[in-house]
Amino acid sequence: MTKTSSLKLALAGMDDIPDDLLLGRMVLFTITEERVRRDNLVKWFKKFGLDETLLPLENKAVDAFKKATSDTKDTYELRKDRVASVMCRDVTSNTEYIKRQITREIRDGGRRTLSYSDADAISCTFYRAVRVDDQGSARLVISPNPRYRGTEEEAHINAIAKQIYERYEAYRQYLDSQKIRAMVRSYLKRLNAIEIKGGVYFVHASHDEELGRLSDLVNKLGGGCQMNQIPIVDLPRERAFVVRTFEREAAQTLNDLTKEINEISSGRTSVTPATYGRLKARFDEVMGNAEEHMLTLEISQDSTAAAGEVALNALTALADRMVSDD
Repeated sequence: MTKTSSLKLALAGMDDIPDDLLLGRMVLFTITEERVRRDNLVKWFKKFGLDETLLPLENKAVDAFKKATSDTKDTYELRKDRVASVMCRDVTSNTEYIKRQITREIRDGGRRTLSYSDADAISCTFYRAVRVDDQGSARLVISPNPRYRGTEEEAHINAIAKQIYERYEAYRQYLDSQKIRAMVRSYLKRLNAIEIKGGVYFVHASHDEELGRLSDLVNKLGGGCQMNQIPIVDLPRERAFVVRTFEREAAQTLNDLTKEINEISSGRTSVTPATYGRLKARFDEVMGNAEEHMLTLEISQDSTAAAGEVALNALTALADRMVSDD
């Protein structure tokens, strides 16, 4: 009997791989459009003991307004084989309010434009909050143009106006799937996850307990939101695969960083401490992750070290340039 066959028999009937045999887990997650309030997310972070610094920021009412109006791309049919379509247009923006209008055009069956009105079919005005920290005073006024009263378009225009307001309220109150997805990716990054390929990550067993709590949170979101964790047995072949993937990822990141540093260093503009600090922080993050993997995966990373040395030399040259610019 082979070693692999013996292992299969040993694992038969187990719910999970024993800790001493676990290298880590392949992680896949799906986030669907669910209505998630940030205050509920805060409660769940506390319940599962997760790092609250990785919570998404509060939604801004002004962003909700921009998204709700930008998403207005409706069409509706009219008599005489005509089709009306509406679109959002910017009107004005200042420190007190932002005004947008929903315009409409009419095309015939041959898709030729018959009429296009510069006047607004719907006027949308967002009045900014009096204070930056007071979103409660921000308000939205949506006004269908009265010229459509009594016409065949009145019901359509009123329905579109209602949809804009409903979208605004939803975007203001609930975190969208993009924000939740970004939060999960950021948390996996905190766990020093290695992205095997798009949307598939490896998380080492040293982070297994916290990964489990993150998975509980994702599954708590409801709907089709879920996180799957596939245990990976600590075998030389699996370990080598993870190492190769990380080295490729780290080397590419460092090479890209070196290229960016050299472009800035050879440019005509002065190098500011903020620019240097940003690039140095990215370098430290990659090398810190590499150091952790060297310890947990018990390997040396020659290609990462080589790329790191090149990036460090470029950073040193950039620092010299920054001093000379002063």
